[in-house]
Amino acid sequence: MFTEQQEKWLKRVEEIFFRFGIKSLTMDDVARELGISKKTLYQFVENKDDLVLKVVQRHVAEEKIQGECFHLEASDAIEEILAVIRHVQGEMQRIKSNILFDMQKFHREAWDELSAYQRGHMHQRVRENLERGRKEGLYRTDFDLDIVARLHVAESFLLLDEDWFPRPPYSLETLFREYLLYYLHGVVSEQGLKILKAKLS
Repeated sequence: MFTEQQEKWLKRVEEIFFRFGIKSLTMDDVARELGISKKTLYQFVENKDDLVLKVVQRHVAEEKIQGECFHLEASDAIEEILAVIRHVQGEMQRIKSNILFDMQKFHREAWDELSAYQRGHMHQRVRENLERGRKEGLYRTDFDLDIVARLHVAESFLLLDEDWFPRPPYSLETLFREYLLYYLHGVVSEQGLKILKAKLS
């Protein structure tokens, strides 16, 4: 999708968005941070909207690969979710809290791309994890799998709502960790609960 050089640029832009937010950075700032001219930057992107969209597209592609790695490398469904928690906490520690608000308000196409990823790929990943956990005997079988998967994704969006969870005092990394542990305690079987407690101790 992107050349190796473009991947490096987008990764660097993501890092500076995470540090400073999106709204406060101009295209002059971006070009300077990348060590390129604005002319070169505009040969790659049409405008700031397009830049934000491309950053999100690269990030989503990377997250899909990371999620596949978690799935393949985890010893069981619970370990897969715990790997996600560790990953998300690391990501959230780097993110300036207003970046998602900036994207939602000023860069709707990028926000829609991120939302589509959460409602599509992320929802499918959650379903697959629930199915895996049931096969392994770690998750309960007495709940509607599709409804719980949809609730999980929808509630993840709620954590981003600063009317409910203002920052401070609530940090994103703490919110995601607490929510995912709450979610796990709701789906694990008796055997799964023993394993979860052992993994957390």
